[in-house]
Amino acid sequence: MANVFDAGNAFGLMRQVEVGSDEVGADTALFVAPIAELAFGRYPIAREIADYHRSRA
Repeated sequence: MANVFDAGNAFGLMRQVEVGSDEVGADTALFVAPIAELAFGRYPIAREIADYHRSRA
């Protein structure tokens, strides 16, 4: 995950993910999607994300 930003009431928190090589000049793909699409499992941040989902519903 490269970045997290707030896209306002319409989209909420978004995350930016870069997929590809770390080599200089190599091609990478950039994806931006709602943080609500992430699966955190039992990581400490999971509860905070679940609370955020409930507040947006």
